[in-house]
Amino acid sequence: MQIFDTNRTLFYYLFNEHVVEFMPIVYDPVIAKSIENYSEFFVNPQNAAFISIENSDDIEEILKNAASGRDIRLIVATDAEGILGIGDWGTNGVDISVGKLMVYSAAAGIDPKMVLPVVLDVGTNRQSLLDDPLYLGDRFKRVRGDKYYEFIDKFVHAARKVFPRLYLHWEDFGRSNAANILKNTPKAYRLSMTTCKARASSP
Repeated sequence: MQIFDTNRTLFYYLFNEHVVEFMPIVYDPVIAKSIENYSEFFVNPQNAAFISIENSDDIEEILKNAASGRDIRLIVATDAEGILGIGDWGTNGVDISVGKLMVYSAAAGIDPKMVLPVVLDVGTNRQSLLDDPLYLGDRFKRVRGDKYYEFIDKFVHAARKVFPRLYLHWEDFGRSNAANILKNTPKAYRLSMTTCKARASSP
């Protein structure tokens, strides 16, 4: 993935020309290893927005800084609690958002300048991350309940305010949170709950 960090024009040209060959590298199954070792291999934020529940009053500013003036039309956001096959990986899970947007750009032709990966840091229950001195995320157990949903609500409203033409894609949220968001606040989250719905209804 070094080429993605050093020459994105070349990366997307090669990905577009070799979608079948690149898919297992940029997404499943190789992305699992990238997520597990994200903090150890971290070199740059890859234009992603890292939003902590501890900074919920600064969400608009964080989104603006991450966008750097770009007209963002698509966000893939995750809290990385339910990454398919590997579970809770905290802020390391930002790579699932990065990888999904790579696929959108290469396979669906979406302009990479108009996308933004987002990780919502609400803690992690994976003890190995909490004990890891290199871990980049917040070092506390996952926040639950009203405080969590208030944070999600603030994020959605901030994202829609900063990027009014936005399509919001939720990725790999935990089943219980996905179901509750769908059940309790359907209008506020109607932009896109496709992935959450799939997680919530899966056996």
